[in-house]
Amino acid sequence: MIKIVIPDSGPLISLSRANALDLLFCFKSEVQVVITDIVEYEITSERNKFPDAEKTFQFLAKHAGHIVTEKTTYGDAALYRVKMDHGYQLPNDAGEVSIVSFNANHSEPTIILFEDHWFLDETRFKSSTHRVSTTSFIKCIFDNNLITKKRYMEITAILKTIKRNQLLFESSKDWRDSLDSK
Repeated sequence: MIKIVIPDSGPLISLSRANALDLLFCFKSEVQVVITDIVEYEITSERNKFPDAEKTFQFLAKHAGHIVTEKTTYGDAALYRVKMDHGYQLPNDAGEVSIVSFNANHSEPTIILFEDHWFLDETRFKSSTHRVSTTSFIKCIFDNNLITKKRYMEITAILKTIKRNQLLFESSKDWRDSLDSK
């Protein structure tokens, strides 16, 4: 059974833009939603510039008990560098590396929500890690009758406007057991 769900920055940004961050709560209560320190930094550090970043920050603050931010070894080092050198830019794959860093240190079956082709390299993950694109995640929620057709259409219409969100991929059907059945 899935124990942890880890969304990357892309899915969080997309869900925020689609007013669908609440879909992270569609999992059974024993499934923990985890955001790595780097992903949190990526999605909230420029909230004064991006409305979706502020919305995501507010959502995470409101649901701090259900969505947990976890420190990673990689994140500690990278965020220290950001703090000490204000001109330093995180590498493009910093969030992804922090997710792999966190995942490597946990044995629980995990779902990673992603939009980036970086996640398609299976050698980066344990066999108990299921990788699910944002689009596949939303479709599964709809297919399991957890949202109405109207809401599904509204969300997918917004997702289609986000260029990076066109990735359609799901590594396993097993992760669907972690959704609440209603």
